[in-house]
Amino acid sequence: MRIPVFILPLLLAGKLAAQDMPSVKDQAKQYVDTLAGPAMYGRGYVQGGDSLAAEWIAKQFDRIGLEKLNDKHFEPFTFPVNSFPDPIALSVDGTLLQPGIDYLLDPASGPADGKYDLIHLGVNDLATPERKAVTMGVVSGNAAVLHFPHTTDADSLAMYNDWENELARAVPVIRIGGEKLTWSVAGTQTRNAVIEMRAGVMPDSARTATIHVQNRFIPRHTARNVLGVAKAKGGSKDWLLVTAHYDHLGMMGQALFPGANDNASGVSMLLSLAEWFKKHPPKTNILFVAFAAEEAGLKGSQWFVADRPIDLSRIKMLVNLDLNGTGDEGITVVNATAQQGIYDQLVAINEKTQDLPQVKSRGPACNSDHCPFVQKGVPAIFIYTMGGVSYYHDVMDRPETLPLTKFDGLYRTLATLLSTLK
Repeated sequence: MRIPVFILPLLLAGKLAAQDMPSVKDQAKQYVDTLAGPAMYGRGYVQGGDSLAAEWIAKQFDRIGLEKLNDKHFEPFTFPVNSFPDPIALSVDGTLLQPGIDYLLDPASGPADGKYDLIHLGVNDLATPERKAVTMGVVSGNAAVLHFPHTTDADSLAMYNDWENELARAVPVIRIGGEKLTWSVAGTQTRNAVIEMRAGVMPDSARTATIHVQNRFIPRHTARNVLGVAKAKGGSKDWLLVTAHYDHLGMMGQALFPGANDNASGVSMLLSLAEWFKKHPPKTNILFVAFAAEEAGLKGSQWFVADRPIDLSRIKMLVNLDLNGTGDEGITVVNATAQQGIYDQLVAINEKTQDLPQVKSRGPACNSDHCPFVQKGVPAIFIYTMGGVSYYHDVMDRPETLPLTKFDGLYRTLATLLSTLK
């Protein structure tokens, strides 16, 4: 195979990196253990978890020796968020269920406190204005259980959502979900509690539910992006950005969502690369950014591109890191089709080192913090690992189940790539 001339420096760098770069997996595991440990409260909106994580990351930047940007490590902003700081409880026909395992609160859920008769509803109970009017009278003072058929049709899903919202303005709502419970973050709240039940937990014959739920809506929650600079040798005015969001879902009452893979792993990769480039100055300044509020809707990265602490036109490439904790099946490069040259360089490095099972290309997707930058015309890619454990936005995404299978290989690959960019 003929190797293009522009790839040769990358292959040489890859050979050197493979020889010279020590394993960072053990240190990364310590990072993950800390970030996804109970003392961080899921890095969300209970007990100041996201703020605790921001402070810890800033201390790591100082320990590593990263410089502040514009004399600051923090870039603060505010946004609305719904939270559940108090213990919650749900019993069905006298059987106490387990939060995070048997059920989830809708992230926008409001409160409920009491024992309710259950009114089971299907599509036919709400399909016409006349039936809906009768149904609303029947459910008054009780709780509605929604048994809607599974669908992927957007119009049907929108209709289900409208019905649920209308019911939730009047009574607590329980919807029957699938086998996998997946939580998220909301910036709004409903009037009453909305609960998603895992399939098979609640029988169709269930008659009563005792619900104790209290939410806390925060109209202006303050969060902070964390910034650190590894300066280039030679006085470059351009930038590379290495980014990873540090926030996760926090706690739902007593249920903890640790967020080991999502995204303690990406922050651990960011810190590992920061240590390398502090000791081995790059050709272009590297700004390391740990974003807040990605799970709340890319709020931290959206604020960065609006606030512009650096000139966006001077960013030569952004590499966003999320879900970096496995790798049995290699990595996927999101936005690779728009950044074909960078993707080709990653493939060439891996062909030399064989550090990763594969480097897979994917087109544009607004699924992590690279997206607001792409929308502003900044060259950017997003890298996540494939294979291995698949826990995601659930209580099982814990440090003890995260293997970091190809962490070293991805670390060497990224260091090699970033070392050659200018």
